[in-house]
Amino acid sequence: STVSGGEDCLWYVDKNGSWHPGFDCEFFTFCCGTCHQRYCCRDPLRLLTERQQRHCLLAFSPKTIAGIASAVVLFIAIVTTIVCCFMCSCCYLYQRRHHPRTPLQGAEL
Repeated sequence: STVSGGEDCLWYVDKNGSWHPGFDCEFFTFCCGTCHQRYCCRDPLRLLTERQQRHCLLAFSPKTIAGIASAVVLFIAIVTTIVCCFMCSCCYLYQRRHHPRTPLQGAEL
């Protein structure tokens, strides 16, 4: 593929976690830099293609991965607890579902 210049730099997050909006490079300049620092330059060897920039967006930090994993584990634990509680005979929800109270229970005739 040919490089014609005027490449856009997409938004990015720097190493400090600060968000930077995307910007356009002028004609005959390219988006250069790394995943965490971008600038316009004239050297096509330093070119950071839009595909490479999008790949940077997919590379999550270890903190983000840990947060996502924790949320998934918590969600699975909650769902499993609720499902088990409806299936285990010693659980309150199971007893309520299988032994519903009728209006006449507890009333003496």
